[in-house]
Amino acid sequence: MNEFGNGTAQCIEKSCSKNLHKSIKLSKFVKRATAELIKTYVRTSSLAPLTNTHVDTFSPTGHIQPQAAQGNFAEQFCTMSMDSLPSSTLWGSSPAERLQSAYIRLTELLPHVTMVLQQQSDLNPYLGSLLSDLARLVIHGRHLALRLSCILQKLQPNVALPEPAVGPTALLPPQNIFQQKVYGCAVLTRVQKLTLLTASELKSLRGQCTDKT
Repeated sequence: MNEFGNGTAQCIEKSCSKNLHKSIKLSKFVKRATAELIKTYVRTSSLAPLTNTHVDTFSPTGHIQPQAAQGNFAEQFCTMSMDSLPSSTLWGSSPAERLQSAYIRLTELLPHVTMVLQQQSDLNPYLGSLLSDLARLVIHGRHLALRLSCILQKLQPNVALPEPAVGPTALLPPQNIFQQKVYGCAVLTRVQKLTLLTASELKSLRGQCTDKT
């Protein structure tokens, strides 16, 4: 059994429409909670907007390079590309296929959230509220992943879902303290965007995911 539990056994007694309704609510909740968490993370990690300074950060290929820090930190660093970090974009030609890609993306990102929690526990062990919020995000993310798997088992009973990753799927480059902070904000930003897209795809399934499914 993986960390998300035995999805098949837990989904037998649940209707597709009920799972869909609760999944939409949960994805919206996680999106809102992550948005607030990003604000807390930036503030408590001393990542306030910076100007006229230079810091080392990641290039789009995942390497370290000098970067001028200008404007809002979240816009500049939290949305930057990292090869070692899964994208939040979805793929697929049908709502069910895109929902499956959302499930895959979520299960790829959750180990990174766990990594951020571990890093912040070392960097800021006194920030109990931040650490608790990160831990809750992991729990809610796993719950959402399980609900998505329940829906997919109803919509695509003959399509096997991939096993969730137990750790980051790409090797992280060496990180100094500031780079760990940037990495954490980038992870949370991707989770926020992914849950927004997931909620949209779930809504599009209202006509397909019924109690007769």
